Amino acid sequence: MVIDFSQGKLIVTEHEVQLRLNVANVVLQSQAEDISLRHSPPMLIANGGSVRWSLKLDNEIQLHTLAEILGVEVQ
Repeated sequence: MVIDFSQGKLIVTEHEVQLRLNVANVVLQSQAEDISLRHSPPMLIANGGSVRWSLKLDNEIQLHTLAEILGVEVQ
C-alpha cells in the first residue's frame, strides 16, 4: 500500500516499510519487525541493528493504517 504524506510517500507491506522523501530523492527502508509506532505525536520509528530513523506522521489515520498493515501495536 502507498500512503502519501506531506514529506513524500510510505510504501508499506506486511514485511517492510520504504520511506521515499521528496527532498533529494532519499529512500529509507526497514523490515517490519524493526518498526514501532507511537502516539502524541504520531511517529513511525525504525530501530534495528545499526539503523535508526524516525518520521513524524501527518495524522492518527496514517498511524492506524500502518499499525493495521504491519500488525504492530501503537504504544
